[in-house]
Amino acid sequence: MKNSIIPIKRIGLQFLLLLFLYFISRCLFTVINLHHFEGISFPVFFNICIHALRYDTSAILSVNALYIFLALLPFKFVYKQGWERFTRILFIVTNILALLFELSDWAYFPFIMKRASADVLNMVSKNGDVWHLLPGFLVRFWHIPLSMILMSGVLIKLNKLICDKTPIQNSATSPVWRASIRLVLVAVISVIAIRGGLQYVPINTRNAVEVVDNKYVPILLNTPFSIINTYTNSKLEDPAYFPERELPQYFNTHKLYAQHPFNSKNVVVIIVEGLSKVYTKIGGATSYTPFLDSLMDASLVCTYAYANAMQSNEGVPAVIAGMPDMMDEPITTSAYSTNKLTAFPNLLKYKGYTTAFYHGGTNGTMSFDLFSIMAGYDKYYGRKEYNNDEDYDGTWGIFDEPYLQYVAGNLNTTKQPFFASVFTLSSHEPFKIPTQYENSIPADTFIAHRALRYTDISLRKFFETVSKQAWYKNTLFIITADHSSPMVDREEFADKLKNFSIPIIYFAPGDSSLKGHFDDFTQQIDILPSTLDYLGYDKPFFAFGNSIFNENEKRYAFTQLNGEASFMMNNSLLRCANFINPLGLFKYPEDKILGQNILEKNKALLNQNLDYLKAFIQIYNSSVIHNKLWVEPENKKQ
Repeated sequence: MKNSIIPIKRIGLQFLLLLFLYFISRCLFTVINLHHFEGISFPVFFNICIHALRYDTSAILSVNALYIFLALLPFKFVYKQGWERFTRILFIVTNILALLFELSDWAYFPFIMKRASADVLNMVSKNGDVWHLLPGFLVRFWHIPLSMILMSGVLIKLNKLICDKTPIQNSATSPVWRASIRLVLVAVISVIAIRGGLQYVPINTRNAVEVVDNKYVPILLNTPFSIINTYTNSKLEDPAYFPERELPQYFNTHKLYAQHPFNSKNVVVIIVEGLSKVYTKIGGATSYTPFLDSLMDASLVCTYAYANAMQSNEGVPAVIAGMPDMMDEPITTSAYSTNKLTAFPNLLKYKGYTTAFYHGGTNGTMSFDLFSIMAGYDKYYGRKEYNNDEDYDGTWGIFDEPYLQYVAGNLNTTKQPFFASVFTLSSHEPFKIPTQYENSIPADTFIAHRALRYTDISLRKFFETVSKQAWYKNTLFIITADHSSPMVDREEFADKLKNFSIPIIYFAPGDSSLKGHFDDFTQQIDILPSTLDYLGYDKPFFAFGNSIFNENEKRYAFTQLNGEASFMMNNSLLRCANFINPLGLFKYPEDKILGQNILEKNKALLNQNLDYLKAFIQIYNSSVIHNKLWVEPENKKQ
């Protein structure tokens, strides 16, 4: 009997070892990213660690499910030396891989402000520039490979000690029926632990906000849990908060504007990497974009504009296809990646537009080449098409200045009318700038500021070039961001929504009436309907967002991070856990720091905003699940 429990004793000690390593990683993750966790204290951190045991246990047992099963099989060969050696290797390899993902988030977190999810597997497994970039990242974040080596050494050393202290090669006397019962009991307990308990629905990443403040969710979670959970729960639920016939009274996704004859202006959408509102003059602090600031004086500027995403591969679909980030992975890599999308290119082709996607990054980066196909672009121009690595920044792609000049040259030879989207990259970490600008651009305390200044210079030179072309005055330029910079923790920008605040600028050099400020809520997904409304597009189309030029449509904005949704409407902001469970209601943007929660004082406003939020979620989920993101245009003359 004593020998029969030794395999369980070994597994139990190994489980405690892994809990210890996850705890150490959580401590280091918190210390490295401490400036992102405002108000953290030791008691708060201790409380987080207690709740984290549930998530760590789930991850550890999920990662080691195969090892546990093979180690407890009720057969005599389990006690053979060769089998034991095999299971030892399996335990080490699987857990080193899990720890590799866990430790990589020490550096990845500041760029997405959440734990890595299942889409990171697509980034690693698919062709692209991940493996090309890896050597540079290993050098830049040298503490991660060093920590990985040390942690792997600790795992291997202590596991050997555990195995030496719990020998099982002579434990073959245990009856098969007893070993079978043991396996079943361990399996049942493990399944319960992986689920996080006996509750009806297993725990997921969004449950974290039920036990800790949203800003501490990344500390509570671990990366293996986040990846496993988002991988196994990638399908959307199809809620029925309202009868389908009632949904149009909240949001009408089938648009038809045509308030005036169609104006076949060229459209150029410039998406600036990580361009936060706070870094421009409308941020109310020090600006690092003097050219963009000057352009705003001749443009319609949206002063309360928000990103619907926190990553580039989610932000680009939000701008070009009006798709908000409401899943754990981008739609382009999700189970719904084959859905037909409504997007600028596949709509404007009905008006004879030539379309192109420009991004100086290595082809395959963020699957933008695949997205361009989904969206219906005629051409994709990446680093390969640029074909001159003398301008390569050594990390992401072609420096902004030469690439934007390349774009300008291409547009000169493009058949009009054209639609072009341009995605810059120099204002992305590691924020490299060409050597010729090292002395001319001020050396700020924060390296990102220099990269932003360089991108701003690149944009100025781009506009200087295109302003001399005949097509310039017949063009609408839209300038925005893929997402806000994750580096916006500046005290002078006291706004809880700072991590989503971006500029959206509509500039038409041939239209002097398109000028001033739009001071209501708007968002990335409003860009598509607003632009088509401005052009006088006379065909029906699908859109989650609304046009800022249409006074009959509701003004709202939606953001979400780590399962906590922020829904802005009626000069207020509703915050919800798991998207629909109210946490707070605030006057916004009047109360920028969200200091006065009026949830209990204004039930009527709460219920109204919550109904709109539920309707938005129901429409989104149903449209994605049932592939209804497209309305077939009417067969009318062009």
